[in-house]
Amino acid sequence: GAKFPIKWTAPEAINYGTFTIKSDVWSFGILLTEIVTYGRIPYPGMTNPEVIQNLERGYRMPQPDNCPQELYELMMQCWKERPEERPTFEYMKSVLEDFFTATEG
Repeated sequence: GAKFPIKWTAPEAINYGTFTIKSDVWSFGILLTEIVTYGRIPYPGMTNPEVIQNLERGYRMPQPDNCPQELYELMMQCWKERPEERPTFEYMKSVLEDFFTATEG
């Protein structure tokens, strides 16, 4: 089978090979954690099979240290179980623009 980076991949893409813009949104949420943690690998200390099992049980990564609440809330929206409940990139762009405008100074 095809190899892909489990820790960055949405559950529906792992389980069913369903790759959509909404699975990209999930991966973007993972990217946000990497940015906030200066490149720490997602799900530290977990193997790929553990990540898959934990996600199926509803586990999501905890809020990283020094991660603003608004940013973590956006990550959690990206990691909603149902792809249709995840935000659009357009929505995230506006949230991030507002966030960065508010934190400049």
